Amino acid sequence: MDISRLSFLIVDDDPTMLEIVAAILQQFGVVWIRKCASGTEAVNALSDPSYTCHCIISDYSMSPMSGLQLLQSIRMGRIENARRETAFIMVTVSGKEQVVRTALALDVGAYVVKPVNAASLMKAIERTFAKLFMAKAPDAYAGVNTNIDS
Repeated sequence: MDISRLSFLIVDDDPTMLEIVAAILQQFGVVWIRKCASGTEAVNALSDPSYTCHCIISDYSMSPMSGLQLLQSIRMGRIENARRETAFIMVTVSGKEQVVRTALALDVGAYVVKPVNAASLMKAIERTFAKLFMAKAPDAYAGVNTNIDS
């Protein structure tokens, strides 16, 4: 799959992970990469009407806004100018079943457990873009509890 023309938003509070994921994307020819150190920073980026994002790659465990809360905000249409159907890949050290189930309830495209490598990230991207996704009504995401202990 050629992902070189896609725009990616990477969200992680660990600067090293931001650089690792960006470097992997660059290996695949991606040139449009924006990095955010928090969910709040990502909301600001996504709210910018001049910014187009095709895929978000976000860490789960961040504060004050977790990756799950960011995903829920997007799916519910709470972020002005952000497409509710934006592809979303969750990256985390947590393989906890409750986190995975919550991410799936919020229509996450794929879930990657750290450490991230080129093969696992490309597989997640391919899986995310292989399926046609239409977001449910915003209310369908409202009842999903995103307050999970890390």
